[in-house]
Amino acid sequence: MNKALAEITPTLAANMYHDPSDETLEVYKEHDFNECYPLLTESKTRSEGVALVSNYITQYTSEQLPALLLDFNQLFIGPGKMKVPLWGSYYLSEDNLLCGPSTQRLQKRIDSLGIALSTIDGDNQPTDHISLVLQLVEFTLQEEKSLELKVIVAEHLAPWAYRVAELTIEHAKTDFYLGWGLLLKDYLDVLVESNDIIVKELNLWG
Repeated sequence: MNKALAEITPTLAANMYHDPSDETLEVYKEHDFNECYPLLTESKTRSEGVALVSNYITQYTSEQLPALLLDFNQLFIGPGKMKVPLWGSYYLSEDNLLCGPSTQRLQKRIDSLGIALSTIDGDNQPTDHISLVLQLVEFTLQEEKSLELKVIVAEHLAPWAYRVAELTIEHAKTDFYLGWGLLLKDYLDVLVESNDIIVKELNLWG
């Protein structure tokens, strides 16, 4: 199961970091999403998520790109207040401030593993951006570092990433991002359950 989780982790991370493009959608169209997406579980959440993304990809044309970009931006970027902040510290700080104590604790964990995380385009993101935390999860899955995986997911991802999934599902205007919100939730469920992780209960402020 962890092999399948490691395979899908970069795709989840990319869809919540990179704005969509015709090129990206064409790559999806070249493959059968129903067949390519790992069968992490047969849950209703997974089935609905895969169906929504697959159907959107199948009927996608370039005329839909402006609406898809608008959805990505209103969810994760702005203008105005973004609907779905993607940094753990936003949810774990009462004042919704980034790079707070939770980010510092995560950085210490990253330093202890002797690795460096970075976005593909080199953007200077705080290390608790969901795409970077997922990159860290991918590393621990691939390297079979089960103890580190449990700590990272229990303390630095799951407590607030479920809220990211919930907000994405609530605010998405396109089936593409609604589907990925559902698939993020399913991914977290499988990641937690298959690795016997006890998620730390933390106060959320967003």
